[in-house]
Amino acid sequence: MGNKDQEQSDIVKININQLVFRIEAKDPGDFISYDETKCNGCNGCVMVCSANLWSLAENKKARLAPKYKELCMECAACHEICESDAIVFKYPSGGSGIIIKHG
Repeated sequence: MGNKDQEQSDIVKININQLVFRIEAKDPGDFISYDETKCNGCNGCVMVCSANLWSLAENKKARLAPKYKELCMECAACHEICESDAIVFKYPSGGSGIIIKHG
């Protein structure tokens, strides 16, 4: 295996919890709200979410993962790309959002 192959392999092994964490005693609240009646099934949220928190249900409406508070990177890409304004994003209140360890 070449040096470049080894570097790529090492990157794949990194767990998101090694880079990002939340303060356990702080509840970020519901910082993403979603109105299914506005969703047009464009699939944009599914495509841009780096944490894979969005999926399309059988009825072609977006569905947010129940554990989004723990896994969301708070990039707001889902909100920005939603062409029907079905997703509302607000950053968690002070001290309860993610903390990035590196970068």
